[in-house]
Amino acid sequence: MIFDEISRNILRRFQWPRGGDCKYVGRPSVYRIARDLNVHPKVVRLRLKELFDSGLIRGVKFYTDDAFMPWKRYFVLINKTRGVQKIIYDHFKEFPFIERVIFGTLYVSDSSNFPDADTVEVEFSSIAIIAMNDTDLKEKMKAVEAIFGTEPNIIGVLDDSSKDPKLLNKIDLTIVNEILYQDPLTMSINDMAQKLNIPVHTLRRRIQKLLDDEVIYEEVSLDTNKAKGVLIASVIIKGDYHDWLPKILKSKFLSERLLLYKNFSIFSFFIFYAENFSAIDDLTTEVTKIEPGSLVTYRNGSYNNPYVTYPVPDTML
Repeated sequence: MIFDEISRNILRRFQWPRGGDCKYVGRPSVYRIARDLNVHPKVVRLRLKELFDSGLIRGVKFYTDDAFMPWKRYFVLINKTRGVQKIIYDHFKEFPFIERVIFGTLYVSDSSNFPDADTVEVEFSSIAIIAMNDTDLKEKMKAVEAIFGTEPNIIGVLDDSSKDPKLLNKIDLTIVNEILYQDPLTMSINDMAQKLNIPVHTLRRRIQKLLDDEVIYEEVSLDTNKAKGVLIASVIIKGDYHDWLPKILKSKFLSERLLLYKNFSIFSFFIFYAENFSAIDDLTTEVTKIEPGSLVTYRNGSYNNPYVTYPVPDTML
């Protein structure tokens, strides 16, 4: 697989909405990406096929900020990777409340050897669970724990409870609930309008408002273990990416290698490519200058559950 600047720029276009450019008509497509990069659509189509066929891109999916929804998204953190993603992946159909599983390897200091601490590798996994409340989460976790045979070593549960709830009205909730099941690469606003019995111009206007309010967004799921010759690392920083992105872009080294970024509960994820492991060391040095408490991960992956369902009470639709 070719992973040159063209392929990297194609991947960057799936950061949507990006900054102030959040027009619905500007969402990623083969022809829009080709126009932006000044290349032929055939080139974009070929590179996208390579990115998918290599396994680097696992999928593209719409998500929503759960502060606007009647349910909550919980991230259950487990301090191991080997086996966890496969166990969850193999049981996706049985657990429609699991949205995705995320995994990776952290570089952390060995505090047991302080002050001469060495950097050691620590594996982690995170299972994103959709639940109505804390009680509902506990019931769902019992089902998940059963497939492990033994209770998994859970190191924490994160959610977005710090946000002020901003529940959507019935019409917007119906629209968002439908968008969550759409494929971003093939979504048709005309087909959706017909299915929801909403005029096209009304639906387009409401979707634009949802984008303006940062209710919906799309993400690319990656598996950096799959693509040969591609080295990608993630940086985890506590806080919203809106606060950290300007500081990262000030660094030429970091801005040239930045691919994607997103919020993960109370943390920000910044995804970079690296030419080699030496570049990861340099990346670690650069981000530490910005935030000493940042964590660098590699061998990252994220698997979406194609069977996920989002509960919405009948009274709200």
